[in-house]
Amino acid sequence: MIENINKIIERLTEWQPYINIGLGVIIFALLFIFRNVIAKSILSFAAKIFFLKKPELKDGFKQSLLRPVSIFICTLGLFIGIYINIHKPIVLNCFKIFTILIICWCIISYVSENLNAFFSAREADPRVNSVAVKFISNILKVLTISIAIVMIVSEMGYNINGLITGLGVGGLAISLAAQDSLKNLIAGFFIIFDKPFDVGDLIETSEVQGVVEDITMRSTRLRQLNGSPVTVPNSKLSEANIANLSRFVERVINFKIGLVYSTDEKTILKCEEELRAFLLAQPTISERNLRVCFNEYADSSLNIEIRCHTSTIDYEDYNMLVEKINLEIKRIVEKNGAEFAYPTTSVIIEK
Repeated sequence: MIENINKIIERLTEWQPYINIGLGVIIFALLFIFRNVIAKSILSFAAKIFFLKKPELKDGFKQSLLRPVSIFICTLGLFIGIYINIHKPIVLNCFKIFTILIICWCIISYVSENLNAFFSAREADPRVNSVAVKFISNILKVLTISIAIVMIVSEMGYNINGLITGLGVGGLAISLAAQDSLKNLIAGFFIIFDKPFDVGDLIETSEVQGVVEDITMRSTRLRQLNGSPVTVPNSKLSEANIANLSRFVERVINFKIGLVYSTDEKTILKCEEELRAFLLAQPTISERNLRVCFNEYADSSLNIEIRCHTSTIDYEDYNMLVEKINLEIKRIVEKNGAEFAYPTTSVIIEK
C-alpha cells in the first residue's frame, strides 16, 4: 500500500511541471473569459461604497474604469499562470510595474471623463467652469504620471533619492530660467478661479478687445471684433483692468443730436415729445433714467441729449437697436420740419 502511494507521489512529481502549466492556462483562460463580468462586479461594489450619497456619479465611475480594470484582470491571470511555473522575482516586479501603469490609467481615465460631473455634484451647481475643470484635469494628469514614473523607477531598483534631488536642482534652475512662464501659470490660476471672464465672453482692456476662445495655463486666446486672433499672456490680463462686456446687466445709449439755430421752441419740444414716446414704446428700454432734453447751445447747433438704459446685452442686437433709434430720430426731425445742424462758418467782409 505504502509502495503504491509512493509511486503515485513520484508520478505526480514527474508530472508537476505539466500540471502547473495546465493550471496556469486554466486560470488565465477563466479570468480572460470572465474579465468583464468580474470587472463590473468589482466596480459596482466599489461604486456603492465610494458614491453612497452621490448615486448619479456611479455610472460614470464604472464606465470610465471598466476597460482598465478588465485589462488588469487579464494581466492578473497571466501573472498567476506564469508565476506558478516561473517563480522568480523578475516576474513579480514586472507585474508590480504593470499594476502601477494600470492604476495610472484608471486615474487619468476617471479624471478625463468624470471630473466635470464630480465638481457639479459636489457644488450642487450644474454650471461649472469648464476651463477650471480642464485646468485641474491637466494638473492631475501630470502629477499622476510623475508619481507613476518615480514608482516604476523605484521598482526597477534605481535609487530615487538621487533622482528626486536632481529633479529638485533641475526644477530650481528651470524655474529661474522660466520666471515669465511661472508668472503666467500663477496668473492663470487667479483668472480661472476668480472667473473675471469665461470662454465665450466679450472682454475689453486698455490694449485689446475680443471674444475669449480659450484659456490655457500660459495664455488666453481672444478673437478680436475684426476677426483676427490674438494671444495675451495671463500675467498681462491679471494686471489689467478688464471690462467684461458680456456680463452687463444693462447697456447705456447716450448721444446728442444738433438742430439748426433757426429751429423754434415749439418744434424742439415736439421732437423731444415724440422721441420720448418712441423710446418708452421699446420693450427693452427702461423708463428709469430716460432723458430727452435740450441742454446745450453749441457753436453751430442747438443740442438735444438722448440718454437711456436698455436690457439688450448682445453686441449685435445692441447695434441694431441703436440703428433703429437713429432712423426714428431722422424721421421725427424731418416730419416736424426741422433740420440737422452741421459745422458752419460765416465770413463777413466789410467795405
